[in-house]
Amino acid sequence: MKKSKTLGKVFVSLILLVVLFSVVGFSAAKSKSFKVGASPVPHAEILEFVKDDFEQKTGVKLDIIIFTDYVQPNLALADGSIDANYFQHEPYLLTFVKERKIEGLVCAAKIHVEPMGFYLKKDLKDLKKGDIIIIPNDVTNEGRALLLLEQHGLIKLREREDPLVATVKDIVENPYNLTFKELEAPYLPRTYKTDKNVVGAVINTNYAMEADLNPLKDAVFFEGAESPYANIIAVREERLNDELVKALIEVLTTDKVRNFILEKYNGAVVPVF
Repeated sequence: MKKSKTLGKVFVSLILLVVLFSVVGFSAAKSKSFKVGASPVPHAEILEFVKDDFEQKTGVKLDIIIFTDYVQPNLALADGSIDANYFQHEPYLLTFVKERKIEGLVCAAKIHVEPMGFYLKKDLKDLKKGDIIIIPNDVTNEGRALLLLEQHGLIKLREREDPLVATVKDIVENPYNLTFKELEAPYLPRTYKTDKNVVGAVINTNYAMEADLNPLKDAVFFEGAESPYANIIAVREERLNDELVKALIEVLTTDKVRNFILEKYNGAVVPVF
């Protein structure tokens, strides 16, 4: 009988320990941060604007991880170092995962468009043979830049099944005899501003704004708000229905955020929700 009571006490103690560890584990999980990789401008600024709303809504810290390139944020998302990222458009994501043979990265929501702009140090009419124009070297943004130049008559591209992945090799007409050089997107603004041999550049708006270039004021021409290149929240596919992912999207797609984007960026960034 005494042995039975002892066993009973041990069993009760074990149950209490399981409950205790469950509570502690739940509290620890609740205290973890939700990590989002982002470009400094405008993505991180927009995330900072909703940070308090997210944390009040979920009780979880929003940890904004800054990236200054277009490769590491997706690699970090794929290996689980971050929970989501916010820096790219969907065509870039689709091309990236295909080229890198990465599975399971998907778009969770579309947030805004950053119209790509063409910046020039002289008038269009003064362009001459050999003038150097720099463009992004990643597949989708290079195609996007060339399509923008084609729309405004600077070049003509050969017809291809997917014009979004056009390269300089697809240029069939070049009436100004321009010379095109491809650079990593983050280096475009600095090179445009400091290299005397560079006459023009097609620059992604997030990098342009970091260099105090505004497509509405400084670009010769730029994409319209109807651009299909909406910047997205990307996550791993298994987390599409995650409550924290849903909460992030909810706080990012409010009238409050729409007004913030329109007022802060004066049309250089356009909300799509």
